[in-house]
Order: sequence, then C-alpha cells, then structure tokens
Amino acid sequence: MDDVVGNATFQTDCVDLLYQNKNEQYSRYLGERWYSLDQEHHFQDFCVKMLNIAASFFDFSTCSGYEFWSHYNTRPSDWHIDQDEQLRNITGQTRFPLCSMVYYVKVENLKGGNLHIEDDIIRPKSNRLVIFSPKLDHFVEPLRGDRISLCINPWSVKI
Repeated sequence: MDDVVGNATFQTDCVDLLYQNKNEQYSRYLGERWYSLDQEHHFQDFCVKMLNIAASFFDFSTCSGYEFWSHYNTRPSDWHIDQDEQLRNITGQTRFPLCSMVYYVKVENLKGGNLHIEDDIIRPKSNRLVIFSPKLDHFVEPLRGDRISLCINPWSVKI
C-alpha cells in the first residue's frame, strides 16, 4: 500500500526522532521492543494506525500487543521467518505473529534493498506499507543508499 501516512512531515519527524537525536531517551527506539496495545510511546499513534490497516486483512481479535523496531540501512543477514525466537531456541517449538508489517519511512538513492517474500519482490518506496502473512520466508537484498523502515509484528501472546 502506498501513501499510507497522510501527515506530510511524518517522515522528517520520524527520522529526527529515531536517528538525529542521539541522547539516551531516544536510543531505546532503535532496537526491537514489545508494546501492549495501550502502552504509550513516541510511535504509538503510528503503530496503532498501521495495526488498524492490517486488521482489515487479518484477524486481530486475539492481538495482545506488538513488536516494533527500525532499520536504518540495515537488514537481516539471511532468509528468515518472523517467529518467537526465544521459544524456538528454548523448546524447539514455533510460534508466529499474526502478520508482519514493514513501513518505509525514507528511501533515497537506493541500489538493491528489495524485499523478497518467497517468490514476490517488493521495491522499497517512501511511505509504502507492506503487510504479509505469518510463516512466510523473506529476505532483504544488500543495499546502498538510504532506506529507513519501521517494522511491526502483532502477536496474540506476549513474547
């Protein structure tokens, strides 16, 4: 989905909040974090908006919260499936989010960086939201240029 955030300054505000403010208060948003649905944080309004969009495509009746993290010119190193890694490492069992979401905040002068979801290839574009089903193998190509993405995985259990 393209042009999902109507606020024209959101991209600039987001970049400022995530990466230009280097103090301790903001650095906690760079890594993966768990939030309950009603937990307040700087990106709560954004996350709730994205969850509401995804709820049009997936059943969120059991949703208890979500993981949220960002990538700035970074990517997972290999093909993977979003899952509860701790549960898998401890018990060998698998548990998956209700869906996975990637929102591209800023994409400029990008070479590579395409998102592969099984046989589909999605080119990053500023203000684009990608929502995909759980249990799908996906990968991000090596990249050069600027690509900032926000990722949300809603869950039916706290992980």
